[in-house]
Amino acid sequence: MSVRQSLRHRVAAAAAAVAITGAGVVGLTTAAAGEAAAATEYRMTQCLGLSPNIVDVPFMPSRAIVAQYAGKTYIAVDFTSYWIGVGYRSDARLDWHNTRTNKRGVLRSTTHISPPYQGVHNFVVNTSAIGTGRVNITLNATNSNALWAIPAIACNGSIVIR
Repeated sequence: MSVRQSLRHRVAAAAAAVAITGAGVVGLTTAAAGEAAAATEYRMTQCLGLSPNIVDVPFMPSRAIVAQYAGKTYIAVDFTSYWIGVGYRSDARLDWHNTRTNKRGVLRSTTHISPPYQGVHNFVVNTSAIGTGRVNITLNATNSNALWAIPAIACNGSIVIR
């Protein structure tokens, strides 16, 4: 094999490696985008409650973000606070009712919001337990700091489980 042919083979091998790597990256990017696209946002009636820190943004979750993976359904409800370094504790109860199967259940979450980060209540349920179809949800939360606990107004919404 001449030097010219050897160089040509090395260039071809390098080009093939770059093409395979590029295809892998594109495939991973597409898969990640597909997974992210699987999450769906559903509006909830406006929950409104005082932050236990009083001089703060009210407790106002307005959406449920639903994702499904490996036989589980994940429901996330987010909210904010601006009391940097202090935040507060939030205890939530999510009642659900599948209108197609008439199944019902209760999920609970406790989280501490630490600004400047978003607070998120994460609820996880087996998809087989909640069933597929339209599911009505009701969120109740009690938010507390070292001084007191303040219940928020319940809010409702409907999500779809596939």
